[in-house]
Amino acid sequence: MEQTLKEKLKYWQFVLYVPIYLPFFFLVEKTTHDVTYINIPLDECIPFVEGFIIPYLLWFPFMAVAIAYVFFKDKKEFFAMCWHLIIGMSLFIVVSFVFPNGLQLRPTEFPRDNFCTDLVKYLYSIDTSTNVIPSIHVFNSLACGISFGRVLWRRGHKKTAIASYTMAALICISTMFVKQHSVVDVAAGLLLSGCCFFLLRRLYKNEADDKSNNV
Repeated sequence: MEQTLKEKLKYWQFVLYVPIYLPFFFLVEKTTHDVTYINIPLDECIPFVEGFIIPYLLWFPFMAVAIAYVFFKDKKEFFAMCWHLIIGMSLFIVVSFVFPNGLQLRPTEFPRDNFCTDLVKYLYSIDTSTNVIPSIHVFNSLACGISFGRVLWRRGHKKTAIASYTMAALICISTMFVKQHSVVDVAAGLLLSGCCFFLLRRLYKNEADDKSNNV
């Protein structure tokens, strides 16, 4: 009975984490001061391209689809992905409190006036350019994209798996073209997410090996 309850709670770990994470996210946004700007000259070489707002906003449905699919198709991969997300989001909160940071990249004038530009303006109005490192957009895109792609690939859906990897890459790139993130925080998000991926997969592989040895 105890083991059954423990197994059930494992399925809810990410859902239970979200209401814990959100208050800290809003708190750090409201209490940020003495910001250190982390953008570098290389960021000026990346043009503002409003069309990239589309993959940027697709981050939300992409994550939802990836999490749901992996949950139903591969429980071990799902648990690893959940802990991947939890570690990244927690790390983001800690860094934001300890090292308040921000960017000065947003254009003051837009080269074109169209629907995508309007979406970018709306994004700017609801999201600040502070507390950006590591980029959660990048960190979570990599976490979900790799897990989603791995499960699809193992199940024989190789073209869809490649599409998942491509979508994750586009989302990561889009953050720089809409001037929401810099090369610095995108690189930090990629590096930290990659490290978490390999550490967690090693942990879950060892756990599976221990279970097989105990049978």
